Amino acid sequence: MRAGRNRWRPGAGACRNVGMTTVTPPLVLEPVLADDEGALREWFELAAAAQAHDVPAGPPPCWVAHRTQLSVPWPGEETSAWLARSDGALVGVVELTLPTLDNLDTALGQIVVAPEHRRRGIGRHLLAHLTDQARAAGRVRLIGEAHAPLDGPGSGGPFAAAAGAREALLDVRRRLALPVDEALLDRLEAEARARAADYELEQWTGDTPPQWRAEIARLTARMSTDAPLGELAWQPEHHDAQRVAGRDAMCRARGYRMTLTAARHGDRLVGFSEIAVTTSYPQHASQWDTIVDPDHRGHRLGMLLKVANLRLAQEQHPEMRTVDTYNAASNSYMIAINEAMGFRPLDRLGEWQLELG
Repeated sequence: MRAGRNRWRPGAGACRNVGMTTVTPPLVLEPVLADDEGALREWFELAAAAQAHDVPAGPPPCWVAHRTQLSVPWPGEETSAWLARSDGALVGVVELTLPTLDNLDTALGQIVVAPEHRRRGIGRHLLAHLTDQARAAGRVRLIGEAHAPLDGPGSGGPFAAAAGAREALLDVRRRLALPVDEALLDRLEAEARARAADYELEQWTGDTPPQWRAEIARLTARMSTDAPLGELAWQPEHHDAQRVAGRDAMCRARGYRMTLTAARHGDRLVGFSEIAVTTSYPQHASQWDTIVDPDHRGHRLGMLLKVANLRLAQEQHPEMRTVDTYNAASNSYMIAINEAMGFRPLDRLGEWQLELG
């Protein structure tokens, strides 16, 4: 799934009982409006506290990206959120995202429970609300994510399992410390270029140039068919130039500063790699999509793209100190590229699927 998302927050796992527990005082759920700055700020502060408690390796969430997620959603999605209060205190947040262009039978969910209010059954109540809303929207399954350390189960996974979900895909997050030795990058680039003499690189920051939108759309669509998905019931996504332009507008509104390097063969783009930096925490970057067209694999384009784009990102953002990337544990090819560059395992991310029938 898309980089940076964390659907089954570890905080929700503090309540592991299968039966519904009574919360005293009872929960009151309040919908968050896209223009309610106060509610958005409360939600942000709770999410930041839960992340610092459960996934201290970070990076911390970005306020600019957070406050626009309801008003400027990802193209092809609609997102709703509710604050959960008990006796006036904010104790949790539940978020529901509905794909609107593809995967119309699936919902994406996120549950966060404040660390100081756990083990009271709040997570179960929020999950019940989430599943009710997903069913009402005609969805038959719910997908969420749960972080866990490399050597333990975490808490979000056991919570999801107790609710009847199953782990359909396991991702591993790896982190690259910057700066990388230039001699290493030179060697990796030279080895890749020796196999990719027939290809040229196109690079840009920010919005996709109009002449390349259709090409980026075609390659982006392959992320939903070529990347390992394990047992996730995720159907192919449909992308076009308009959806790419909408994604660029969303990134601008949310404060993501993008760098992208594409491989060109003749007049076609045959692969790309992108890095995002947030406004609030520019010391940290996230490696988003990397894809190479199947007809052009075997030319070390994945390595060439990643090295060139890392160099572009460091040039644009010299304050960067780390880069995180997620890969399916079964994606041996991309893992080998990342580890050759110096990425090292940090933690795990399980993608959990709950059937709602």
